[in-house]
Amino acid sequence: MSMVYVGYLGILLMLSLSVLGMPMAYAMCVVASMGLSLTLGPVNATTQSIFVMWEQASNFSLMSIPLFIFMGTIAFHSGIVGNLFIAFRRWIGFLPGGLAAAGVMAAGAFGAVTGSTAAASATMASTVIPELEKAGYDRGLSAGAIAASGGLAAIIPPSVFVIIYAVLTDQSAGQMFVAILGPGLLTTGLFAGYCVLRCMITPSMGPRQPTATWKERITCLPAAIPVIITFATVIGGIYAGLATPTEAAALGCVAVIIIAACMRKLTRTTISLAFRDGAKMSASIFFLFIGGWLMSRFLVTTGTTRHMVDLFVGFHMSRETLLFMMFFLLLVLGCILESTSILVLTMPFMYPITQSYGIDPIWFGTFVTMMMVLAGISPPVGLNVFVVRSVCTHIPVIEIYKGAMPFIVIMVISVLAICVFPDLVLAPVRSMMI
Repeated sequence: MSMVYVGYLGILLMLSLSVLGMPMAYAMCVVASMGLSLTLGPVNATTQSIFVMWEQASNFSLMSIPLFIFMGTIAFHSGIVGNLFIAFRRWIGFLPGGLAAAGVMAAGAFGAVTGSTAAASATMASTVIPELEKAGYDRGLSAGAIAASGGLAAIIPPSVFVIIYAVLTDQSAGQMFVAILGPGLLTTGLFAGYCVLRCMITPSMGPRQPTATWKERITCLPAAIPVIITFATVIGGIYAGLATPTEAAALGCVAVIIIAACMRKLTRTTISLAFRDGAKMSASIFFLFIGGWLMSRFLVTTGTTRHMVDLFVGFHMSRETLLFMMFFLLLVLGCILESTSILVLTMPFMYPITQSYGIDPIWFGTFVTMMMVLAGISPPVGLNVFVVRSVCTHIPVIEIYKGAMPFIVIMVISVLAICVFPDLVLAPVRSMMI
C-alpha cells in the first residue's frame, strides 16, 4: 500500500477514535505515534515526539495563550465585568427583545476581556438567562442567544482561536486581532438586531421593559471602564506597535489584576480559582498542539499533505468553489468535533492549499475563526450549547439548539459578508501597516 494512503487511513482512524469518545488530543497522539513508528521507526518516532513537545513548550508565541486565558479567568472569577449586562439593559432594555440584545452586547464586551468562548457562555448564562426568564422572555430565544453570543469571544479580540491560527500558520497575531474586529462587531450587531426584530414580530417572545431614567443610565457607565481599559491596553498596544501580542497579553493580565484589586475583588479564592481554571484550559490546548504537530509530521512523512495540495490544485477550481468546499468541510467537522480540535487538525493541510490559490492568509484566518464560532453552536457537539446547558440545567439541550438555529443562519450570513466584502477584514490591516 502506498504511504500516502497510510496517511489517509490514519486520518480516518483518528476521526473514528474521536467519534467513539476518545479526546481529540489523545486520538491525534496515538495515531501519529503509531504512524511515525511505521514510517520512521520507533527510535526516530520517539525522537520526533520529544522534539515536538520541547518545541511547543518553548514557543514564545504560544506564551500569549495561557496569559490571555489567565486574564479571562481573573475577569470571570472576580466578576469585574458582571455589571455590563445591567449597563446595556438600562440603555436598550426598553426595546422589544431589548434584554436579549443587551445580553448579546454584554457577551461581546466580555469577549474583549476573556478571549474564551466557554468562559463567556458560562458567565452570560448564569447572569443573563435568569433575568430574561424573570422578565417573561421565551426560553428558547434566551438560551439560544446566549449560547451563540458566547462565541463572540472568538471574534472579538483578544481571541485564543486567533492566536492558535497565527501560531499554526506563522502569521502575525497582532494583524489578526485587527482584522477580526470588524467582522466581530458586525456579527454582534446582527445578533442583537435579530433579537429586537424577532420580538417586534412576536412581542410575547420578549416583552418590553420599563424605560430607565437618564440618571440610571449615566450612573451605570463606570461598569464599562474595566473593559475599556483592558481592551485599550491589549489591542491599543498592538495597533500602536508598542507591544507584541505576547507582551500585550502580559500587560492585559496586569491591568485586569490591578482593576480587580482596586474594586476589592481580588481575593485569595479568586486567584486560586483563576490559576486552576487557566492551567486546565492551557494544558488542554497545549496537548492539542502537541497532537496536532505530531499528526502533521506523520502526514508530511507519508506524503499525504502534498498529495492533498496537488489534488486540490489539479482540480483547477475557482477560489469561490474552494472556499465553499472548505466551508462545507468545516461545517461538517463542527457537527462532530470541538472547535479547537478542528483548528489544530485542519490547518496543516488547509493552509497550504489556500496559499496555492493565492488566498490572503489574514483573511483566511478570519474566515476560519468565524467558522469555529459556527462550530461552537452546531448540533450535536456545539460546545457553547452544552456550557449553557450545564449552567441552566432546567433547559433541554434540544430547546437550546432550536433557539440557536436563527443565530447559526446569521453566522452564515456574516461569513458570506466577508467573502463578498473582503475589505471588512483587510482594510484595517492595511491602515495598520501604513
